[in-house]
Amino acid sequence: MFRTAYRLPFRLLGIPVHLDVTFLLILPILAWMIGRNVGLYIEVLELPIDPTPLQEGMTPFLLGFIAAIGLFVSILVHELGHCVVARRYGVYVKRIILWVLGGLAQFERLPRQRGAEALIAIAGPITSFLVGALCWILFLSVRANAMLAFVFAYLSYMNVFLAAFNLLPALPLDGGRVLRSLLALRVPYLRATQVSASISKSLAVLMGLLGFVFFNVFFVLIAFFVYMAVSGESQIAAVSEMLQGIYVQDVMTRKVKTVRPDLGVSDLLQRMLEERHLGYPVLDESGEMVGIITLDDVRGLGSSQETRNITANEIMSREISTIKESASAWEAFQKMSRNNFRRLMVVDSNGRLTGILSKTDLIRAIQVRTVGSTLETSGPRVGGSQF
Repeated sequence: MFRTAYRLPFRLLGIPVHLDVTFLLILPILAWMIGRNVGLYIEVLELPIDPTPLQEGMTPFLLGFIAAIGLFVSILVHELGHCVVARRYGVYVKRIILWVLGGLAQFERLPRQRGAEALIAIAGPITSFLVGALCWILFLSVRANAMLAFVFAYLSYMNVFLAAFNLLPALPLDGGRVLRSLLALRVPYLRATQVSASISKSLAVLMGLLGFVFFNVFFVLIAFFVYMAVSGESQIAAVSEMLQGIYVQDVMTRKVKTVRPDLGVSDLLQRMLEERHLGYPVLDESGEMVGIITLDDVRGLGSSQETRNITANEIMSREISTIKESASAWEAFQKMSRNNFRRLMVVDSNGRLTGILSKTDLIRAIQVRTVGSTLETSGPRVGGSQF
């Protein structure tokens, strides 16, 4: 997801901002929709503005474009509200993305302190309410200018709507995260996620039905996004729970086959065939890891004699994904998920290779924990009778 997001040439509060290609597609559509309904907005919102001059020529579409840009800026400020509070809990903010359904702040992890998720989540709606109030004050001060008055009034109402909508108790909306965090004060985090997920899916179905009834495409899209995102939240919570208390050193593969930088491609392919390995860490004479070489690095070299004399040092990848053996298995899972679940090289405190961690290693740990949880839940049966 968001593989088509482009980074803007600036940061906000030190946080990278990305625009997804869907944002560029929805912006002109949203601008057109606002401009086409300028008179309707003025009537519905009961604004003390004469709509006639705002509906002449290209004026409504210029208004629509300015209002659409303002709306996405408001969404960006909403996400910054989350980020500021998240940083208070030591959470690293990877980036903010603007896309077709609004904005999304991506955190490296969510804090597990009691109630922390609720405070981070509620910061967004509070920020939007404050932006809405500011826009209303600006509206009151520029009422003599019909164009500015319309833009600020529109943004004031939309920020209040944005805040209220995000307070719906549905994951991954802010209200859903607040609900889960509050439930987690009384029950285990996984159970809190399961309860929140059930409520979220029901609300998503209801939202989707309303979207179909009123022919509202945005409601249908949001309902679909919520329903799919809830499933992901549940799976992540379950994995996090299963990996709780497990460390990389507990599940990694310690017997690591390595190669030297001067190993030729021909000999490398022979080792891959005999040992049934498709990749090796490359260690120099001192035992320091200097790269990784895989079958993909060898592909496309051809079959000439000169090619076969090429060494591992010439074609290996020098970008190595490592993790310390003292790190948690959950941290390893998160790092793997960001790297398309490629293997991680496990190192000790001195940076020396001590093992390899693969997706299979983590899956095996989850499977063992799952069986253990099942046995604990069912427990031994003593006495009783069956018919």
